[in-house]
Amino acid sequence: MAIDRSLAAPYKNALRDLKTTGKQGILFIHRRGHSSFVSCRSCGEVLDCPRCDVSLSYHHTHDQATPTLRCHYCNHHQIQPSACPTCGSPYLKFFGSGTQRVIRELDRLFPDLRAIRFDSDTMRRKGAHRAAIARFAAGEADVLVGTQMLTKGLDLPSVSLVGIVAADGLLGMSHYWAAERAFQTLTQVAGRAGRGDDRGQAILQTYQPEHPVIRAAMNHDYLAFLPEELATRRELGYPPFGRLAIVRVSGVDGAAVQACIERLANILAVDFGITRTAEIVGVPITPTCEPTDRSSDRSPVQLLGPSPAPIERIADRFRWQILLKFPREATIAINLDRLRAIAPTTVSVELDIDPLQLG
Repeated sequence: MAIDRSLAAPYKNALRDLKTTGKQGILFIHRRGHSSFVSCRSCGEVLDCPRCDVSLSYHHTHDQATPTLRCHYCNHHQIQPSACPTCGSPYLKFFGSGTQRVIRELDRLFPDLRAIRFDSDTMRRKGAHRAAIARFAAGEADVLVGTQMLTKGLDLPSVSLVGIVAADGLLGMSHYWAAERAFQTLTQVAGRAGRGDDRGQAILQTYQPEHPVIRAAMNHDYLAFLPEELATRRELGYPPFGRLAIVRVSGVDGAAVQACIERLANILAVDFGITRTAEIVGVPITPTCEPTDRSSDRSPVQLLGPSPAPIERIADRFRWQILLKFPREATIAINLDRLRAIAPTTVSVELDIDPLQLG
């Protein structure tokens, strides 16, 4: 997704105008690195991390460097192969864009524009974050290219342009609050432009201009976004209309992890008066807390799963989970010590109440 192919003419013109107007710009993209994955153009094979169920990302250091692939979860890294490990084809292609790729394309298309990269890869050293902002505020760069790190707290009067690259990547997150987070991020980053006396401009790149989140963000219209989002949350029983708890199980033995979480699901079902369609025969079921009132045929608690975590394996540990939905006024009583006592010593059991992450 090169900038010269994916950005419309007004976007390019706005970047060119930065030099003539003496103003500065911010380019936001939700991913760091160069490309989000590498795929074989012959057989479609994607190069994955050997320790996690995710694709490896390409990280560029300099033009003469050996291409390196890195996992953003376990930090595994390896040299990019010269040919596809599945079919032997030499035709490997980078897909997706990250901050590194945006910087490279800016340098190619606008060599007179000075850019600073602002993400967790470049801001690891103590004080690097503050130093980069100070350099940008002092006019040592024309464009700041970064991730979520630059969405808040930047009050720079000289910034007249904000560009949001590949905004669609924010819409597909596997969380119940993905739409809220996308709207919040888009609104916040757009608000970095025009904070001085001059009128600011925000340009949002998307394949889905009619998406409710995109429309609401473009119009800064949270009153339009809120009713639709709340209606969805109410229907599905997600906060603020309900409470959540996640039981997470992990271990290096995938079969042991799956057997353990099935056992825990049976126990939790008994605890909360939930009828499961299938239970493991021969598994002793002992309640871990006082049972929920079962005066009605239907439990007010919902048990979803067990299911693999959105990324099932990270650093060679298999991860499964159970999601429990409770009424808003419920007091969540789950005996974690009892659940851990039931699990084998090779399996870890964690409980997250009102979680911020569902994965």
